[in-house]
Amino acid sequence: MTDPRFDAVLNINDPDFADQLMEAIGAKPGEPVEFITPQFERTDGIAPVVADFDFNSLPGLPEETIRALGCRPWDEPDENGETLWLYPAEWYDRIPEGHVVTTISGEQEQFRRGQTDDDKRFGVLAYGFVRAENPND
Repeated sequence: MTDPRFDAVLNINDPDFADQLMEAIGAKPGEPVEFITPQFERTDGIAPVVADFDFNSLPGLPEETIRALGCRPWDEPDENGETLWLYPAEWYDRIPEGHVVTTISGEQEQFRRGQTDDDKRFGVLAYGFVRAENPND
């Protein structure tokens, strides 16, 4: 049996939208409803370094340095010991035109300012560089 609440199609412009939404989710009158949206700003307290530097040198830097610059790991090291590190959103205007970035989908693409997405989550862009983990870090 399907739950009919999940079959509701609502129009946000309807003047009764709030009441319809509460009914659709099964909330009781006056019951608080909390909406949680994506977090866009950093929550780790790091203030990214915004300076000109060689983007190609990033994979060779120690993990501690990469974190201090404001990059964040997207995932744990894979079976090859590689991790995708995401660029801080503040770097968007500093990424060299044509620089090859790796996306969170694992695809490589050339960075094109104004065309490459500048959307951020938790203060980082959805692309960066792949780094082989160094056991000496």
